[in-house]
Amino acid sequence: MKFKEQLAKDRAAMAGLDRQGKLQFLWDYYKIPALAVVCAVFLVVITVVSSAGSQPKAMYAVLVNASASQGNREMLDALLEEGGVDMTGRQIDVMAELRLGGEFNESEDMQAIQVLAALFGISGLDFFAADAPVFARYADQNAFLDLSLFIDRQVLERHEDDLYYYQTGDGQTVLGGVVLRAGSMLHEAGYYRDGVVVGVAANAQNMEEALIFLRQLL
Repeated sequence: MKFKEQLAKDRAAMAGLDRQGKLQFLWDYYKIPALAVVCAVFLVVITVVSSAGSQPKAMYAVLVNASASQGNREMLDALLEEGGVDMTGRQIDVMAELRLGGEFNESEDMQAIQVLAALFGISGLDFFAADAPVFARYADQNAFLDLSLFIDRQVLERHEDDLYYYQTGDGQTVLGGVVLRAGSMLHEAGYYRDGVVVGVAANAQNMEEALIFLRQLL
């Protein structure tokens, strides 16, 4: 159906409704496009705000469903520096405000999904952390590197019980993440209290730094 025809049909449907009914009708039928626009604007705003006046980033870490939106980022910067990365005039850019799939909030979930889709799609995301259900959502989209190709076998063996595997569409098994528990530097920095799965985005722009950071966490 063409847009003009749909618009005429919607106007006819609203003709007999009171003000409250019209508002409900508009919300029911147009909330997804409206939320998409809001999320697009939201993404632009956070990109501009995070970039304006900030130091050049060493990598971009997105921490979903973090216990706190603000933690000790300097501890994370130090961890990367200890891994051999020159952090002079650089820092880790951390986004820890996104919430997805907790207490049901359709609007908030839609915003988080739109932002994450953009970040994964435009290679704006390097290091990713989330609770298992959220991590699985993006593992199912093959969004992560196979860590078995980049992490030493001895290190992986030490974390054997915490390795996160998933199946690709063609049946291959991929080591997409590692479960970090209380006591990890990510927890010590104040971002999480419970177990969290971490991985590196398959199309990360700062892949080497993200892998070094993950190795340091392990």
